[in-house]
Amino acid sequence: MTTDTDRPSSTMPDLLFRPASPDDVAFVAPLMYDIAHRDFDPLFGGLVRGWSACNVVERFYDAPGGMFSWVNTEITLSEGVPVGFLTAYRSDSRQGGGAWLARIALDLGPRAMLLLVWHSLVHGAFIPRHLPGSLYIAFVGVDPAHRSRGVGSAMLSRSIAIAHASGIRLIELDVDFDNSRALALYERLGFRVVRKYRQRRTAVTETWRMVLQSDAGVPDRNHKVTFVRPASFIVRQDSCWSLCEYIVNIQGTG
Repeated sequence: MTTDTDRPSSTMPDLLFRPASPDDVAFVAPLMYDIAHRDFDPLFGGLVRGWSACNVVERFYDAPGGMFSWVNTEITLSEGVPVGFLTAYRSDSRQGGGAWLARIALDLGPRAMLLLVWHSLVHGAFIPRHLPGSLYIAFVGVDPAHRSRGVGSAMLSRSIAIAHASGIRLIELDVDFDNSRALALYERLGFRVVRKYRQRRTAVTETWRMVLQSDAGVPDRNHKVTFVRPASFIVRQDSCWSLCEYIVNIQGTG
């Protein structure tokens, strides 16, 4: 479900990164909805009377875990302003499974949970099983005003570097077959298609699972990563990763 990525730019501003918080919902949730509205509208529409699918995404973002959660999200800043976000989690945390989603949906009431199960069956929505020990990148979002400046490339390159430093060698993501822009970026970064599966949304669409086997820190040659402070990682089982005293400055090199 990753998208909203862009081409690297030699004029890309310096970027800083910080862990997300519940207060970032107004920035993250609309972008997250925009990324995957073809999935969210049939799945989340009508779960709660008077709520839009985006409202449901907002609630899921506010949850203490799961593939939508702020716990698994990092915010990208340019000149102190949020310009992008990336949400990811370790496969062994099982935060992308149906159990997490059902638990969060149950907070909306039994009716919402039953409707979500029904919608999932009707529309054939599912995520293929993750590879053991992998990092799954669920969402990559860039603010429309800052696209085509290399922000998406920088966020992905950073995640690959973090995964490598944490001992993770497999990185997975899903992308719609018709998202040629994102596909080109992922292939440039070294991702390869390993599985194709169909989903029934408003129409049948094909989604591709792509995997990167990371043997090097940052395969993106268009960006230089400078560690401004020593990195200190806490890779937890209940979330994708947390960062402490970790600031990275990524500059485009043309």
